[in-house]
Formats: sequence, C-alpha cells, structure tokens
Amino acid sequence: MKKKNVKKIVFVCTGNTCRSPMAEKLLKSRLKSMQLSGFEVYSAGLSAKEGDRMNPLSEKVLSENGVETQGFRSTQLTDEILTQAFAVVCMTEKQRDLLLDMRWNALRKTGVEDIENNVYSFSELTGYEVLDPYGRDLECYRYVFGLLEAGMNAVVERLRLRELAEKPKATTPRKRTAPKKPTGKTTAKKGTQAKKSTGKRGRPAGTKKAVASKKKERANT
Repeated sequence: MKKKNVKKIVFVCTGNTCRSPMAEKLLKSRLKSMQLSGFEVYSAGLSAKEGDRMNPLSEKVLSENGVETQGFRSTQLTDEILTQAFAVVCMTEKQRDLLLDMRWNALRKTGVEDIENNVYSFSELTGYEVLDPYGRDLECYRYVFGLLEAGMNAVVERLRLRELAEKPKATTPRKRTAPKKPTGKTTAKKGTQAKKSTGKRGRPAGTKKAVASKKKERANT
C-alpha cells in the first residue's frame, strides 16, 4: 500500500556507492533526530551498477559516526525516479545541469507542460560541492563525510522540510469523570445502628436488666 503525500528526496552521484549513499544515510538520521516525518530518502547513480553494496570506506566512516548502514544497494537513476521525486540533490553542478535536461525530457514525454525545477546541486543548498572520494584513502572519505554532515542542516532548511513535514496527529484527551458525591445513606445507617444499641434515657442496652437482677438478689438476702 502506497503512502499518501510522502515526499521523496533523492541524492545523486556517479556510481551510487560513495557520496550519495553517505548523504542518504545522513539525511535519514537527521530527519529522525529532528522528528520530521512524511519523507522518504533515497540515492541513485548516473552510472551505477544495480545492486552493488556501499563502498567499504563509506560504510566504515558512517559506522565510526554512529550512522546506520544496513540494507543499502546501489540504484541506477531512471526517468521514473526523476519524475516522482520531490527533490533531486546532485553532488556537483555538472550533474545538476545534466539532470535538469533529463527530468525535463522525461516529464515532457508524459504530457506535462508546466515543469517546476526541483533539481539542485549540493552547492546551491550549502555553498560547496562534494568531491568524489572513489579510489582515495580513508582520510578522504572522512573529509567527504564531514562536508556532507555539515551541509545537512542547510539541506533541511533550503528544501523547507520543517514546514512540509507531516504534522503529528492530535490526540483526543480523555474525559475526566468527577468523583461521586456522598449520598448520606451510609451516615443514616450508622445513626440507626447507634439508636438500636442504646436504651431509654441514653442508657446502654441491657442496663435495665442488670438493675432488676440486683434488686432481686437484695430481696432474697
């Protein structure tokens, strides 16, 4: 069953094993920590081999920083991904220019005339591009991770994700029932019992019988 009104955000790089997977996992983690729902975050590559695992160095750097890495497989970018995405974020300006044309052509094929731009470069949102660390050492991957992590708040703000997030459903407060007022029945019963246990003139029951018994004893003596 498809979720309604879910906005899809796609990060794009070349092979979808180094930069864009890190960006995907980072934004997922950031949205979760900010409790912003109503989004699905993916990544894809311009020249990706379908089903590849994340680059081991990208995976290592994410794990070092407490970011979950499970379940990732690389995906080739398609017209369907482009046309269904709420926002496409590329690692470089060159990739952005290429995808603007790809998305425009894909939408025109479906008969869409009024096409709104939703393809961005990372530098448009954050002020800097993200270099490709493929083939380089672990320190380069750590540097790229730092660039991506530092830019996530800007991605959230520039894409207006706070404003567009699903609002939490309002819960109906439980009605409080007022405590029942005492009816006085209990008090009345107690009073009745007290009357039954006392004799005339306030004497305790059985006092009259004890007096008569004493008089009888005196008479016998």
